Amino acid sequence: MAKPRQKASGMWEIALRHPSLPGGRKYFTFDTEAQAMAYGEQWSLLKMAGIQPPAELLKPATKKAIVLAHLIRTWANSGLAAPTQHSSLGSLMTEVGAVNLEDATYTWLAGYLQQLKVKNNLAPNSIRHRIQALGRCIDEYLRHNPTVVFSNPVRLLPKGYSAYTDLDKKLVLANGGKAKIDVSRDRRLHKGEQERIVAALSGFQRPDRERGLLLLGGNSMLTMFLVIVYSGLRLKEAYTLKRGGIDLEHKVIQVQSSKQRRGNIAFRDVPMRPEVHAALVHYLATRSMLPGANLFPFMEEESDLPIKKVSSRLSARFTTAFDYADCPGLHEHDLRHEATCRWLEMRDSSGNWMFRSEEINRIMGWSAGSVMAQRYASFRGSDLAARMWATPEAGGASFALSV
Repeated sequence: MAKPRQKASGMWEIALRHPSLPGGRKYFTFDTEAQAMAYGEQWSLLKMAGIQPPAELLKPATKKAIVLAHLIRTWANSGLAAPTQHSSLGSLMTEVGAVNLEDATYTWLAGYLQQLKVKNNLAPNSIRHRIQALGRCIDEYLRHNPTVVFSNPVRLLPKGYSAYTDLDKKLVLANGGKAKIDVSRDRRLHKGEQERIVAALSGFQRPDRERGLLLLGGNSMLTMFLVIVYSGLRLKEAYTLKRGGIDLEHKVIQVQSSKQRRGNIAFRDVPMRPEVHAALVHYLATRSMLPGANLFPFMEEESDLPIKKVSSRLSARFTTAFDYADCPGLHEHDLRHEATCRWLEMRDSSGNWMFRSEEINRIMGWSAGSVMAQRYASFRGSDLAARMWATPEAGGASFALSV
């Protein structure tokens, strides 16, 4: 007969064997060693008498079903999920949290994708956010449970899974919705728009409006606009600038990157264009501040103002200013596209490109070897044509037509 052993909890456990048991062995737990010994002796007597164990002991232990809600919570609490992913995780908890992991097959996932398109009528980008978050939840669970044999269905999806197929479009139309498509931003400032925006942010009143813009913070919005459009800083990077990070002598801005995760803090130096240098000199001449002070006052408009609210508030103010300046369809983030193109188009005194792609990646806060500059580059066809026709070869060329 097996001997009982005491567990860390203080209880006594004994392992009893019988060929009829699932796996040939079963563990029993008791409060005292004497109880465990007594039960073991009874078991031995039953075994010698040829009596089968109770029927309920012969059934294999049922495994508790793992639902996707458990996986979603585990990933959300792991500290590895990006803050921007929590919204998608909340949606997943509501929509698929009750689904068993073993039922989350590729067929089920295809049905969930169709639900996101037909019933929820989401844009492809929103669909990708949900599905990518679900894939990471399952990956995290499988990493910590290597004995679980399960294929993550998200990794089997084909390229372009979030796009609406012809069948999806018909189902969405029948459901009273409209098929969504990915929208790529390539909005550049048109001729005269920057001048109108500067005028609006300077307090200029349009003849057809009763008043000018209500500009909180004096010339702060105007200066921040010029910094962004000529430097390409992200909105959060601009309004979190410190006075000590403005080096007017060496013409460099020290920027804390807003694309860091898990508490990491990284800075990069962005060169000042003459336009930025002049704007900052004028701005700093109107106020005095310590090196540790915020360059712009927007985070101090209220006490304990959340960063997300500051960003939302400033985005809305820029939208209002662009509308007042008659710049339809222009968003604040489009200024980063504009700045990228301006960095790419800069020439030195010899007419050569001023910056290499690696240097532009560094200026804009992208990793080495990144292709983001190509994605953000929105070169106007009219500018390219003007550049070509301005060359002596194009201007003096003669064309002969042959019949």
